[in-house]
Amino acid sequence: MSGSEPAPVNWRPDATAIAGQLRHVTDGLEAIRLAAIAKRKKATGIGFGIAAAGWAIALLLMASSGDAAVGGLIIGGICSLVGLLVFSLMGGGVKKEYLAAFKSRFFSEAVRIAVPGMEYFPQSMVPQHSFESSGLFSSRIDRYNGEDCFRGRCGATDLMFSEIHVERKETSTDSKGHTKTRWVTVFKGIYLIADFHKHFSCRVKIEPDFAEANFGWLGRKMQGITGNLVRLENPEFENAFKVTASDQLAARYLLTPDMQERFLALRGKWSTGIRAAFLDSTLHLAIPMAEDWFEADMDFPAGDIPTLHGFLAQLMIVLHITETLDLNTRIWTKD
Repeated sequence: MSGSEPAPVNWRPDATAIAGQLRHVTDGLEAIRLAAIAKRKKATGIGFGIAAAGWAIALLLMASSGDAAVGGLIIGGICSLVGLLVFSLMGGGVKKEYLAAFKSRFFSEAVRIAVPGMEYFPQSMVPQHSFESSGLFSSRIDRYNGEDCFRGRCGATDLMFSEIHVERKETSTDSKGHTKTRWVTVFKGIYLIADFHKHFSCRVKIEPDFAEANFGWLGRKMQGITGNLVRLENPEFENAFKVTASDQLAARYLLTPDMQERFLALRGKWSTGIRAAFLDSTLHLAIPMAEDWFEADMDFPAGDIPTLHGFLAQLMIVLHITETLDLNTRIWTKD
Protein backbone atom coordinates (compact mmCIF):
# COMPACT_ATOMS: atom_id res chain seq x y z
CA MET A 1 0.00 0.00 0.00
CA SER A 2 1.16 3.51 -0.74
CA GLY A 3 0.42 6.20 1.85
CA SER A 4 1.45 9.16 -0.31
CA GLU A 5 -1.33 11.58 -1.24
CA PRO A 6 -1.43 12.99 -4.78
CA ALA A 7 -0.63 16.66 -5.13
CA PRO A 8 -3.84 18.71 -5.52
CA VAL A 9 -4.78 20.04 -8.93
CA ASN A 10 -6.64 23.32 -9.34
CA TRP A 11 -9.26 22.48 -11.95
CA ARG A 12 -10.46 26.10 -12.11
CA PRO A 13 -7.38 28.32 -12.23
CA ASP A 14 -8.01 32.07 -12.03
CA ALA A 15 -7.29 33.36 -15.55
CA THR A 16 -7.35 36.99 -14.40
CA ALA A 17 -4.81 36.35 -11.65
CA ILE A 18 -2.55 34.41 -14.01
CA ALA A 19 -2.78 37.19 -16.61
CA GLY A 20 -1.63 39.64 -13.93
CA GLN A 21 1.41 37.50 -13.21
CA LEU A 22 2.22 37.43 -16.92
CA ARG A 23 1.95 41.18 -17.50
CA HIS A 24 5.68 41.42 -18.22
CA VAL A 25 5.22 38.84 -20.97
CA THR A 26 2.06 40.29 -22.51
CA ASP A 27 3.50 43.82 -22.68
CA GLY A 28 6.32 42.59 -24.90
CA LEU A 29 3.99 40.42 -26.99
CA GLU A 30 1.57 43.30 -27.51
CA ALA A 31 4.38 45.39 -28.98
CA ILE A 32 5.19 42.52 -31.34
CA ARG A 33 1.49 42.14 -32.26
CA LEU A 34 1.02 45.82 -33.10
CA ALA A 35 4.22 45.85 -35.17
CA ALA A 36 3.04 42.73 -37.03
CA ILE A 37 -0.36 44.30 -37.77
CA ALA A 38 1.31 47.46 -39.06
CA LYS A 39 3.61 45.42 -41.27
CA ARG A 40 0.70 43.44 -42.71
CA LYS A 41 -1.22 46.64 -43.46
CA LYS A 42 1.81 48.13 -45.20
CA ALA A 43 2.37 44.95 -47.22
CA THR A 44 -1.31 44.86 -48.16
CA GLY A 45 -1.22 48.48 -49.30
CA ILE A 46 1.90 48.06 -51.43
CA GLY A 47 0.72 44.78 -52.94
CA PHE A 48 -2.72 46.17 -53.73
CA GLY A 49 -1.16 49.34 -55.16
CA ILE A 50 1.03 47.38 -57.57
CA ALA A 51 -1.92 45.26 -58.71
CA ALA A 52 -4.20 48.30 -59.10
CA ALA A 53 -1.59 50.21 -61.11
CA GLY A 54 -1.10 47.23 -63.37
CA TRP A 55 -4.80 46.87 -64.07
CA ALA A 56 -5.18 50.62 -64.64
CA ILE A 57 -2.52 50.37 -67.38
CA ALA A 58 -4.22 47.22 -68.66
CA LEU A 59 -7.57 48.98 -68.99
CA LEU A 60 -6.00 51.84 -70.93
CA LEU A 61 -4.33 49.42 -73.32
CA MET A 62 -7.47 47.37 -73.71
CA ALA A 63 -9.45 50.50 -74.60
CA SER A 64 -6.98 51.65 -77.27
CA SER A 65 -6.97 48.73 -79.70
CA GLY A 66 -7.73 45.06 -80.01
CA ASP A 67 -4.07 44.07 -80.33
CA ALA A 68 -3.16 45.93 -77.16
CA ALA A 69 -5.96 44.22 -75.22
CA VAL A 70 -4.03 40.98 -74.96
CA GLY A 71 -0.95 42.82 -73.74
CA GLY A 72 -3.11 44.67 -71.21
CA LEU A 73 -4.42 41.42 -69.78
CA ILE A 74 -0.89 40.07 -69.51
CA ILE A 75 0.31 43.23 -67.74
CA GLY A 76 -2.64 43.12 -65.33
CA GLY A 77 -2.00 39.49 -64.54
CA ILE A 78 1.73 40.00 -64.02
CA CYS A 79 1.17 43.00 -61.73
CA SER A 80 -1.35 41.01 -59.68
CA LEU A 81 1.19 38.23 -59.20
CA VAL A 82 3.90 40.74 -58.28
CA GLY A 83 1.55 42.38 -55.78
CA LEU A 84 0.77 39.01 -54.22
CA LEU A 85 4.47 38.17 -54.07
CA VAL A 86 5.27 41.49 -52.36
CA PHE A 87 2.54 40.86 -49.77
CA SER A 88 3.85 37.34 -49.11
CA LEU A 89 7.45 38.53 -48.70
CA MET A 90 6.65 41.57 -46.57
CA GLY A 91 3.71 40.48 -44.45
CA GLY A 92 2.77 36.90 -45.16
CA GLY A 93 4.73 35.35 -42.29
CA VAL A 94 4.27 37.96 -39.55
CA LYS A 95 1.03 36.43 -38.23
CA LYS A 96 2.58 32.98 -38.00
CA GLU A 97 5.65 34.41 -36.25
CA TYR A 98 3.54 36.29 -33.71
CA LEU A 99 1.33 33.32 -32.89
CA ALA A 100 4.40 31.12 -32.44
CA ALA A 101 5.92 33.70 -30.08
CA PHE A 102 2.63 33.96 -28.17
CA LYS A 103 2.44 30.22 -27.61
CA SER A 104 6.07 29.79 -26.60
CA ARG A 105 6.07 32.73 -24.19
CA PHE A 106 2.55 33.29 -22.89
CA PHE A 107 0.92 29.85 -22.96
CA SER A 108 4.10 28.16 -21.73
CA GLU A 109 4.28 30.43 -18.70
CA ALA A 110 0.54 30.11 -18.08
CA VAL A 111 0.86 26.32 -17.88
CA ARG A 112 3.79 26.58 -15.49
CA ILE A 113 1.75 28.79 -13.14
CA ALA A 114 -1.61 27.05 -13.46
CA VAL A 115 -0.35 23.45 -13.23
CA PRO A 116 3.05 23.23 -11.54
CA GLY A 117 4.77 20.11 -12.78
CA MET A 118 3.42 20.40 -16.33
CA GLU A 119 5.35 21.90 -19.26
CA TYR A 120 4.10 23.06 -22.65
CA PHE A 121 5.99 22.58 -25.92
CA PRO A 122 3.97 24.21 -28.74
CA GLN A 123 5.94 22.72 -31.64
CA SER A 124 6.35 19.19 -30.22
CA MET A 125 4.07 16.16 -30.30
CA VAL A 126 3.65 12.60 -29.04
CA PRO A 127 6.31 10.60 -30.93
CA GLN A 128 5.15 8.50 -33.86
CA HIS A 129 6.67 5.32 -32.42
CA SER A 130 4.57 5.79 -29.26
CA PHE A 131 1.43 6.19 -31.34
CA GLU A 132 2.23 3.09 -33.40
CA SER A 133 3.14 0.98 -30.37
CA SER A 134 -0.42 1.09 -29.04
CA GLY A 135 -1.75 -0.90 -32.00
CA LEU A 136 -4.98 1.11 -31.90
CA PHE A 137 -4.78 1.96 -35.60
CA SER A 138 -3.76 -0.68 -38.12
CA SER A 139 -3.60 1.66 -41.11
CA ARG A 140 -0.37 2.51 -42.90
CA ILE A 141 1.03 5.92 -41.89
CA ASP A 142 2.43 8.15 -44.64
CA ARG A 143 2.26 11.51 -42.90
CA TYR A 144 2.47 12.26 -39.17
CA ASN A 145 2.12 15.80 -37.82
CA GLY A 146 1.31 17.34 -34.48
CA GLU A 147 1.70 20.25 -32.09
CA ASP A 148 0.81 21.51 -28.60
CA CYS A 149 2.57 18.89 -26.50
CA PHE A 150 2.11 18.90 -22.71
CA ARG A 151 4.41 16.82 -20.52
CA GLY A 152 4.82 16.40 -16.78
CA ARG A 153 2.81 15.40 -13.75
CA CYS A 154 -0.84 16.02 -12.98
CA GLY A 155 -1.47 15.14 -9.34
CA ALA A 156 0.35 11.85 -8.89
CA THR A 157 0.22 10.86 -12.56
CA ASP A 158 2.99 11.28 -15.12
CA LEU A 159 1.52 11.95 -18.52
CA MET A 160 2.07 13.40 -21.97
CA PHE A 161 -0.43 14.47 -24.60
CA SER A 162 -0.61 16.49 -27.80
CA GLU A 163 -2.69 17.11 -30.87
CA ILE A 164 -1.71 14.85 -33.75
CA HIS A 165 -2.90 14.38 -37.32
CA VAL A 166 -2.10 11.01 -38.89
CA GLU A 167 -2.72 10.36 -42.60
CA ARG A 168 -2.15 7.78 -45.31
CA LYS A 169 -1.82 8.46 -49.03
CA GLU A 170 -4.13 6.71 -51.44
CA THR A 171 -3.50 6.68 -55.19
CA SER A 172 -6.00 5.54 -57.81
CA THR A 173 -5.95 5.38 -61.61
CA ASP A 174 -9.05 5.84 -63.76
CA SER A 175 -9.89 4.12 -67.06
CA LYS A 176 -8.01 6.81 -69.02
CA GLY A 177 -4.82 6.29 -67.08
CA HIS A 178 -5.13 9.49 -65.03
CA THR A 179 -3.67 9.16 -61.55
CA LYS A 180 -5.37 10.77 -58.59
CA THR A 181 -3.86 11.10 -55.11
CA ARG A 182 -5.72 11.91 -51.92
CA TRP A 183 -4.81 12.03 -48.26
CA VAL A 184 -7.02 10.07 -45.87
CA THR A 185 -7.11 10.89 -42.17
CA VAL A 186 -6.27 7.90 -40.00
CA PHE A 187 -6.59 9.88 -36.76
CA LYS A 188 -6.93 13.55 -35.86
CA GLY A 189 -7.33 14.68 -32.30
CA ILE A 190 -5.71 14.45 -28.87
CA TYR A 191 -3.45 11.53 -28.04
CA LEU A 192 -2.59 10.98 -24.37
CA ILE A 193 -0.15 8.60 -22.67
CA ALA A 194 -0.38 8.29 -18.88
CA ASP A 195 1.27 6.20 -16.21
CA PHE A 196 -1.19 3.65 -14.81
CA HIS A 197 -1.42 2.81 -11.13
CA LYS A 198 -1.34 -0.95 -11.62
CA HIS A 199 1.54 -3.07 -12.88
CA PHE A 200 0.80 -5.30 -15.88
CA SER A 201 2.72 -6.82 -18.78
CA CYS A 202 -0.09 -7.68 -21.19
CA ARG A 203 -1.71 -5.60 -23.95
CA VAL A 204 -5.39 -4.66 -23.71
CA LYS A 205 -7.20 -2.68 -26.42
CA ILE A 206 -10.52 -0.86 -26.03
CA GLU A 207 -12.09 0.16 -29.33
CA PRO A 208 -15.50 1.42 -30.44
CA ASP A 209 -17.90 -1.48 -30.92
CA PHE A 210 -19.29 -0.55 -34.32
CA ALA A 211 -20.35 -4.12 -35.12
CA GLU A 212 -22.60 -4.62 -32.09
CA ALA A 213 -23.90 -1.05 -32.19
CA ASN A 214 -24.92 -1.38 -35.85
CA PHE A 215 -25.87 -5.06 -36.17
CA GLY A 216 -26.95 -6.02 -32.64
CA TRP A 217 -26.79 -9.74 -31.83
CA LEU A 218 -25.42 -10.50 -35.30
CA GLY A 219 -22.55 -8.08 -34.74
CA ARG A 220 -21.94 -9.73 -31.38
CA LYS A 221 -21.73 -13.13 -33.07
CA MET A 222 -19.36 -11.72 -35.69
CA GLN A 223 -17.11 -10.45 -32.91
CA GLY A 224 -16.72 -13.98 -31.66
CA ILE A 225 -14.60 -14.69 -34.72
CA THR A 226 -12.08 -12.12 -33.48
CA GLY A 227 -9.26 -13.65 -31.50
CA ASN A 228 -8.54 -12.55 -27.92
CA LEU A 229 -12.01 -11.02 -27.47
CA VAL A 230 -12.86 -10.24 -23.84
CA ARG A 231 -16.45 -10.33 -22.57
CA LEU A 232 -17.25 -8.16 -19.55
CA GLU A 233 -20.21 -7.88 -17.19
CA ASN A 234 -21.48 -4.39 -17.99
CA PRO A 235 -23.98 -4.56 -20.90
CA GLU A 236 -23.70 -0.82 -21.61
CA PHE A 237 -19.92 -1.08 -21.77
CA GLU A 238 -20.18 -4.17 -23.97
CA ASN A 239 -22.46 -2.31 -26.37
CA ALA A 240 -20.14 0.69 -26.56
CA PHE A 241 -16.72 -0.97 -26.68
CA LYS A 242 -14.91 -4.01 -28.04
CA VAL A 243 -12.11 -5.27 -25.80
CA THR A 244 -9.31 -7.53 -26.96
CA ALA A 245 -6.38 -8.67 -24.83
CA SER A 246 -3.40 -10.96 -24.83
CA ASP A 247 -4.40 -12.09 -21.32
CA GLN A 248 -8.06 -12.47 -20.34
CA LEU A 249 -7.42 -12.45 -16.57
CA ALA A 250 -5.21 -9.38 -16.79
CA ALA A 251 -7.86 -7.58 -18.84
CA ARG A 252 -10.44 -8.18 -16.10
CA TYR A 253 -7.89 -7.09 -13.51
CA LEU A 254 -7.53 -3.76 -15.32
CA LEU A 255 -11.11 -3.25 -16.46
CA THR A 256 -12.90 -3.55 -13.14
CA PRO A 257 -16.64 -2.72 -13.01
CA ASP A 258 -15.70 0.71 -11.68
CA MET A 259 -13.22 1.29 -14.53
CA GLN A 260 -15.83 0.25 -17.09
CA GLU A 261 -18.17 2.92 -15.71
CA ARG A 262 -15.38 5.45 -15.87
CA PHE A 263 -14.70 4.69 -19.53
CA LEU A 264 -18.39 5.12 -20.27
CA ALA A 265 -18.29 8.50 -18.52
CA LEU A 266 -15.24 9.47 -20.56
CA ARG A 267 -17.01 8.44 -23.75
CA GLY A 268 -20.01 10.55 -22.76
CA LYS A 269 -17.84 13.62 -22.15
CA TRP A 270 -15.70 13.35 -25.26
CA SER A 271 -16.59 11.15 -28.21
CA THR A 272 -18.07 7.81 -29.13
CA GLY A 273 -14.90 7.22 -31.16
CA ILE A 274 -12.43 7.17 -28.26
CA ARG A 275 -9.93 4.31 -28.19
CA ALA A 276 -7.59 3.16 -25.44
CA ALA A 277 -4.79 0.68 -24.94
CA PHE A 278 -3.05 -0.63 -21.83
CA LEU A 279 0.55 -1.65 -22.44
CA ASP A 280 3.81 -1.56 -20.51
CA SER A 281 1.98 -0.27 -17.41
CA THR A 282 0.76 2.82 -19.28
CA LEU A 283 -2.56 3.95 -20.68
CA HIS A 284 -2.78 5.23 -24.26
CA LEU A 285 -5.91 7.23 -25.07
CA ALA A 286 -6.93 8.50 -28.53
CA ILE A 287 -9.69 11.14 -28.61
CA PRO A 288 -10.82 12.14 -32.13
CA MET A 289 -11.46 15.86 -32.64
CA ALA A 290 -12.15 17.85 -35.79
CA GLU A 291 -11.17 21.29 -34.47
CA ASP A 292 -7.76 22.55 -33.39
CA TRP A 293 -7.31 23.47 -29.73
CA PHE A 294 -4.79 25.65 -27.87
CA GLU A 295 -4.78 28.41 -30.48
CA ALA A 296 -4.26 32.18 -30.11
CA ASP A 297 -5.68 34.99 -32.26
CA MET A 298 -3.72 38.00 -33.50
CA ASP A 299 -6.92 40.06 -33.71
CA PHE A 300 -7.09 40.23 -29.90
CA PRO A 301 -4.66 42.02 -27.54
CA ALA A 302 -1.88 39.86 -26.10
CA GLY A 303 -3.31 40.20 -22.59
CA ASP A 304 -6.86 39.24 -23.61
CA ILE A 305 -8.42 37.44 -20.63
CA PRO A 306 -10.98 35.39 -22.65
CA THR A 307 -8.13 34.00 -24.79
CA LEU A 308 -6.25 32.84 -21.69
CA HIS A 309 -9.43 31.56 -20.09
CA GLY A 310 -10.25 29.47 -23.20
CA PHE A 311 -6.74 28.02 -23.30
CA LEU A 312 -6.80 27.06 -19.61
CA ALA A 313 -10.31 25.62 -19.91
CA GLN A 314 -9.20 23.33 -22.75
CA LEU A 315 -6.11 22.29 -20.79
CA MET A 316 -8.12 21.48 -17.68
CA ILE A 317 -10.68 19.46 -19.64
CA VAL A 318 -7.89 17.19 -20.90
CA LEU A 319 -6.16 16.95 -17.53
CA HIS A 320 -9.47 16.08 -15.89
CA ILE A 321 -9.23 12.73 -17.67
CA THR A 322 -6.95 11.72 -14.78
CA GLU A 323 -9.90 12.27 -12.43
CA THR A 324 -12.48 10.64 -14.68
CA LEU A 325 -10.35 7.48 -14.89
CA ASP A 326 -9.14 7.82 -11.28
CA LEU A 327 -5.49 7.68 -12.35
CA ASN A 328 -4.29 9.63 -9.32
CA THR A 329 -5.42 6.97 -6.84
CA ARG A 330 -2.38 5.01 -5.72
CA ILE A 331 -3.69 1.85 -4.03
CA TRP A 332 -1.08 -0.50 -5.52
CA THR A 333 2.64 0.03 -5.85
CA LYS A 334 4.12 -1.16 -9.12
CA ASP A 335 7.02 -3.64 -9.17
